[in-house]
Amino acid sequence: MKNSKKLLYYFTIFIFLLFFFCGTFENGILFTILSFFFIYFFVNHVSIKKFSIFLISFCLITKIAVVFLLKTPLTGDFVLMYDTAKHIVTEGVFTLKHSYFNCWGYQLFHVFYEAIILSIVDSISFLKILNCIYSTVSTILIYMIVKKLTNEKTARISSLLYAISFYPLYLNTILGNQQLGLMIAYIGIYLFLYHKPSLLLMALVGILFGISHLERNEGMIYLLTALIYLFFQSNHFHDFLKKGLVIAFCFFFITQGSSFLVKSLHINEIGFGNANPEWKFLLGFNFNTNGKYDINDEVYLGNLEEEKKEIINRVTNFKEIPGLFYNKIRIQFLYEDFGASFDEINFNTSTSQFKNTIFNYTKVINFTIILLALFGIFKKQNRKKETFFFITNLILFFLAYLFIEICARYYYYPQLTIIILASLGLERIEILFKKLKTIFPINS
Repeated sequence: MKNSKKLLYYFTIFIFLLFFFCGTFENGILFTILSFFFIYFFVNHVSIKKFSIFLISFCLITKIAVVFLLKTPLTGDFVLMYDTAKHIVTEGVFTLKHSYFNCWGYQLFHVFYEAIILSIVDSISFLKILNCIYSTVSTILIYMIVKKLTNEKTARISSLLYAISFYPLYLNTILGNQQLGLMIAYIGIYLFLYHKPSLLLMALVGILFGISHLERNEGMIYLLTALIYLFFQSNHFHDFLKKGLVIAFCFFFITQGSSFLVKSLHINEIGFGNANPEWKFLLGFNFNTNGKYDINDEVYLGNLEEEKKEIINRVTNFKEIPGLFYNKIRIQFLYEDFGASFDEINFNTSTSQFKNTIFNYTKVINFTIILLALFGIFKKQNRKKETFFFITNLILFFLAYLFIEICARYYYYPQLTIIILASLGLERIEILFKKLKTIFPINS
């Protein structure tokens, strides 16, 4: 009798899913549900004592495999940065005269990093494999943080969800500056949230955030997040003041000190600075491209006064701004323009159906994770205080990208925050399932 009830239960679910899956192969729903089901089944039924070792192995194998399967060509700024790094290796850093780095000097840190690696191993593939290692460490940090926020099972599910997320896998195949910067930032976050908050530790956190910022400018958002968190979580204002000043001082000592060193060595005129911060806002308020890069805007480069006038002209176009913000949210956080980031050569295939399936799967699973994050955020009972850090961080990223240029690649940083918040939603669902099982026991 018990087996008959169980069989009827699973058969009913199977029939329901069969109808639900009809027509969903290409739109990604099937693969999203299968992904969640497989990960949930794996975590619940496969006993792994040393999960961290398994996760490291799984991540490295999948990420390195993707690097060699997807022959992604170098494009855009990445070509310039790689060629400059090669030039530094062969000719020396003091021969660097490219005008690009006198405008956007903050890109130089990644160039120096590539030059150091290329001087040791002259291989693009090796640079990509290092990206795989950095993103693997970030995945492990997701597991460690979520384990602290929720429980072991949810931590395993969350880290595996991120491990199979397609776009982070793809980004390992380009020579971008996301992986190293994000890894360093999250090492700082883990230390900040889960170690004894001494002034020495705050100094180390500030240094890590500073190095992350040099690699990629989002480090400032993590600094602001930490300061806001300290302000609201500190018991006394002087405690916030001491820790906040130490973090901020070390952050700016690293960023501004490094920049001063570059200028004093006459490598360029602005160090690791940005001579044209207005450019990101000009692109961010482009109504024709919904905040994405537009080659037509390059007519304003080199003429700061005209650039500022055009920014004011766009910002004061109040009727268009709500639609712009709506479209930017869809593009930046929901992968609505995901397919524009790729061409046929990335997949070594001419099958558009295959590409569409991958794109749609990525969008659907990402949307599902966002829903889980929202579901988790609204949990008020027994919510750990560290949750406030990640909610604040997500809000700051969200606000920043409303005003500046957007690109699918820029989602890489806030995506980790969303995955961590989604673990709260997963935990809530697990609790609800346990309650339902007590009301409708399968084995009775």
